[in-house]
Amino acid sequence: MVDAGRGKPLPYKGFECTEEIRIYNRCVAVNPKISEFIERARANGVSDPSIVGVLTARGWPEKEVYEALAVAYERLTGIEIPRRGSAGAAAKDAFFYLLIFSTLATWTFGLGWLAFTLIDQWLADALFSNGSYPEMATYSIASALASILVAFPIYLLVSRAVVSEERQHPEKLDSPVRKWLTYMALVVAAAVFMGDLIAALTTLLRGELTSRFLAKAFVVLVISGGVFFYYFSGVRKSDEPRAAGRLSRDATMALVGAAAILVMVILGFLNLGTPQKQRALRADGKRVQDLYQLSNQINARWNSSNHKLPEHLDELSGVVLADPITRVGYGYHVKEGSQYELCATFSMESRQKDEATTRNQWSHPPGNHCFTLDAAKASENPYVYLQN
Repeated sequence: MVDAGRGKPLPYKGFECTEEIRIYNRCVAVNPKISEFIERARANGVSDPSIVGVLTARGWPEKEVYEALAVAYERLTGIEIPRRGSAGAAAKDAFFYLLIFSTLATWTFGLGWLAFTLIDQWLADALFSNGSYPEMATYSIASALASILVAFPIYLLVSRAVVSEERQHPEKLDSPVRKWLTYMALVVAAAVFMGDLIAALTTLLRGELTSRFLAKAFVVLVISGGVFFYYFSGVRKSDEPRAAGRLSRDATMALVGAAAILVMVILGFLNLGTPQKQRALRADGKRVQDLYQLSNQINARWNSSNHKLPEHLDELSGVVLADPITRVGYGYHVKEGSQYELCATFSMESRQKDEATTRNQWSHPPGNHCFTLDAAKASENPYVYLQN
């Protein structure tokens, strides 16, 4: 670089450390003695190889000599000599690509999980349903939505930053780190594709409805095929001249992915409901579990006390006696013989998705409801599945 005011070389720094250079390289200082010698030798017609040979023969490191020559050429041409990424830049690239592929795996797995769960509900099969644990579907949808909502925005932001860097530094397309990690991601995607397809085909061979298998196979093909198309074509483009439409390709894939995610998230929330609804359902499930435990204790008292029912619930131990939300005590009424009632106030109607749950003795409407039970008979287990 040259001082614009006096036309003299800037001392010692070699070239200006701009912010862009600091991102990829550290600024290398050049010894002023070497710079001065190179300038005078070149002014007298000495060739560059001779200058390098003389300086290295006097003990100067070859790398430092070439760095000084680079500074001299920068002063002569007025532009900086491009530098390849250093080890630090490679480490940074590895971090970004690992972050991209880890978030990619997270949201694609969540998207497939969500689609599979919704397919199981829309195309119900009584032989392959979780009738005993209906809350498992709710937990699956909630977990899938959480994975998508966290991982997908991070994936988009990091991918946008990497694509922007590749536009400014096209040489990064040939980075070994990028190619290795991309091919590793493709291997993992292929393994997931085969695993999901094998699982779907297994259930088909065991008698699952063909429509459910076809829907799940379509989901696997769309997700895995999209990942393969985008990244494999991206790796191939690094071996070819850069196409002018690469940015539009990235933008198109981002828009398509965002649209698919938006549709699936809306469907998931329509099925799941609001957090308030889920809390109400969970509270009702806890009430049913409490009443079931109370019935077990009452039945045990009946069998151990010469067929006599307890007069009050306070006589029982090791059970919950009050509502988990309102803290109001559960109702208990002794009836004729071995029969009695347990009462609670419920927020919502119990789910009745099939014949099995409709016949459940723990089905209830919203509001206060009493269950008529018999101490001489064991109560049905409500099979309420609650996740911690």
